[in-house]
Amino acid sequence: MDLIQLKIEKDNSAVKYIKIIREFDSSLSMGDIKRKIDEGDFAVEFDLEDLDVLDEMNDIDRKQEFRDMIESLINADAKVTIFHNGDEESLEFLDNWLDTLDEIERQTD
Repeated sequence: MDLIQLKIEKDNSAVKYIKIIREFDSSLSMGDIKRKIDEGDFAVEFDLEDLDVLDEMNDIDRKQEFRDMIESLINADAKVTIFHNGDEESLEFLDNWLDTLDEIERQTD
């Protein structure tokens, strides 16, 4: 498992953040996301190794969509803390890790 988790600092703009997160993953309930933000819990999680055959067939890059969601949260002034397998990491680390995964994928193809 290659788990990326996000914590979002509680502020008065939670509704904007919830909307952005639900655009990425509509299976998450608004109430659950709000509660997690309010309690300082991980608001959203994404397993970088999770493979969806339909996404692959339709050339949908969920890793890039996840990265774009983080960028949207940051652009909406969310204070986002990124965790990789439980360790706090920087956005630069995540970008480098995603590049590494893409390179490995290209080499195995």
